[in-house]
Amino acid sequence: MAYDVKIVDIDNLDVQQWNELLMKSEVCDAFQTYEWAQVQRNGLGMKPFFSIVYDDGNAIGGVMFFKKKMMGLIDSYEIRGGPLYLKGNREAVMRSILKILNKKKKRALNLLFVPFPPINNSFEQTFKSEGYFCYPFRTIIINLDRPLQDIWQALNKRARWGVRKAERVGLKVKVATVWKEWEQFYHIFSVHGKEKQYPPEPLEFFREMFKLHHKNMARLFLAQHQKRTIAGSLFLIYNQNMIFLQNASESAFRSYNPNNLLQWKSIEWAKENGVTIYDMNGLPPRQVPYLLGVYHYKRRWNGDVQWYYYYLNRRLLYAGLHMVRTSSLAWTLFRHARNLKAV
Repeated sequence: MAYDVKIVDIDNLDVQQWNELLMKSEVCDAFQTYEWAQVQRNGLGMKPFFSIVYDDGNAIGGVMFFKKKMMGLIDSYEIRGGPLYLKGNREAVMRSILKILNKKKKRALNLLFVPFPPINNSFEQTFKSEGYFCYPFRTIIINLDRPLQDIWQALNKRARWGVRKAERVGLKVKVATVWKEWEQFYHIFSVHGKEKQYPPEPLEFFREMFKLHHKNMARLFLAQHQKRTIAGSLFLIYNQNMIFLQNASESAFRSYNPNNLLQWKSIEWAKENGVTIYDMNGLPPRQVPYLLGVYHYKRRWNGDVQWYYYYLNRRLLYAGLHMVRTSSLAWTLFRHARNLKAV
């Protein structure tokens, strides 16, 4: 059976129709909301498009994707999350979307599709049959469908020790509710980025995320020492999904373990507000020395390891991604290249 597929840009999108599809979809994904598309366009200069699949005039699925120019010349496409689909239409929707994307990938330098982690693996054979390369990734999803005390007791003792130490030295955590507090975090985030040699998102990105805060679709948690903001963690939220986006802390206060306290307080908040999918957004390979600290930190929180794939249209991209993920030299060169691009 042939399905109709319509592609529209963000300015011509029927927002009500997209929101209804999102609410009815079996995949309820924060990275597929109209509001996230606005953040990407207004905060990062991306160009969002919406591919919608119709059956007899009724929307049964779709996916939001971004188009950008690589080296200012060649088209590149990225899709994070989704696809959206009504019950019983998953395979038909994905096949219809890929049919459209296959026309674009022939002329694109890069086409990256990262479906929603809990359903990602179910598309492996579909992507392989279309000539895509599958690069494995992992993330940590913490099960919040249990009493908070059980979640606490299940943590690694080093995670609990870090939370208690932060509390002993007097750290407090609050939700940032006014723009001045977001600006304080942005300053810390910018300094943190220079320390780690990566270009931070621009201030406009955080202005857009602050707008989502007022729509209950984002939360910025701040760790404070004697009313001074010393660290923060930013999350994207949609219905029962909460995903980590950014963290930064002042180097002079890291021995106080602010990130442990931020992590636990965000878990408490998520539990209190009905979140069921708490995604820590990535788990690096254990065998990579320069990411070993991140690996051990995330594993301490007793989350379920969820495997998923990056689906790529070119073998060269697969090889390059593997080098960056496994070689500290390649990662250093990649960071320098990003810094040069940011300038």
